[in-house]
Amino acid sequence: MRVAILARGMRRVGGVGRLLNGYVRHLPLVSPGDEFFVITDSPLPDQWRAPNLKEIVLARANPAIFDHIEVPQAVKRITPDVFLAMKNSVPVGLRCPVVCTFLDLACFAMADAYPVIDNLYMRAMFKHSARLACRIVAISRSTRDDVGRFLGRQAYEKTRIVHPGVSDVFRPLDEHDRREARKRLPGLPERFVLYAGNISPRKNIPRLLEAASTAAPDVGLVLTGHRIWKARNFRRLVKTASKRRAIKVLGTLPDEDLVALYSLAEASVYPSLYEGFGFPVLESFACGVPVAASNATAIPEVAGDAAVLFDPTDVAAMSEAIGRLLRDSTLRAELREKGLKRAAEFTWRRSSEGLLEVLREVA
Repeated sequence: MRVAILARGMRRVGGVGRLLNGYVRHLPLVSPGDEFFVITDSPLPDQWRAPNLKEIVLARANPAIFDHIEVPQAVKRITPDVFLAMKNSVPVGLRCPVVCTFLDLACFAMADAYPVIDNLYMRAMFKHSARLACRIVAISRSTRDDVGRFLGRQAYEKTRIVHPGVSDVFRPLDEHDRREARKRLPGLPERFVLYAGNISPRKNIPRLLEAASTAAPDVGLVLTGHRIWKARNFRRLVKTASKRRAIKVLGTLPDEDLVALYSLAEASVYPSLYEGFGFPVLESFACGVPVAASNATAIPEVAGDAAVLFDPTDVAAMSEAIGRLLRDSTLRAELREKGLKRAAEFTWRRSSEGLLEVLREVA
């Protein structure tokens, strides 16, 4: 089977980057008898090289030009048995079977969280992709339900669920590595709760700042966070909340530093209003940090019984969940064990095997 993969944006942080990197790295390893042609806008890391993996690096361009002009031209030269569109968008003019991966349908479910022009384009592409794809791959049951809700029964019926994996870079650190991490990341509160994710309306950061301020005054809050849109009040809210507790905003971090933060944190909190999956929950589990998380959309599907869940619209409930984790050492220990076991269920090998089954349905 010859598989062409649209993998623009592999250097992006967040869920898109996680998904692209996970599949591009593991599909050739899981299926050495198949050929994979990765169409990308940046060279692949040398350690990902494989005899059955070929990269096609195209000049960086406007995303629409890249996807709908440059990619179809490259696909004509490849003549694949199946084309895998990895991030919601199927290029126009393809003449081979197409499988398209949908991460979430936030542009429908939370339209106000995105710039108007971007949202209109995304909605149009979802409808286009749902119509042209032979199969849709949803990364969660919640996302598949939203396919039916927003794109109709026909799209729902050709959707398959394949959960992503968690990278093996996310792991618990021993005491020596934790001390070294403290040196590498100076200025962290002695004890802190961690939020890892971007800063945008659906991530529910204002309620998190309010809840954290009452959960435990002596425990700080550390936020990573890439991309800030429709969040003009964010810095003001942080400044106000900082009067009641230590708050540190670190911005985008490499995975090595993110692993360190997870391992140093007393707890991880993920208060999102809407998720197609929720990678930070799984990464927290893999690093052995107990989690308090929203009970919305896909998050309970990922968390199972390994996290304390709360209503993300209820500040008091969020505060209580965080406080409970910080006060109850027995609960923290129990959730660490459950989280490690839960994370072990989500491997990129298993995920790649599931995706290959879908590709073979239509190739």
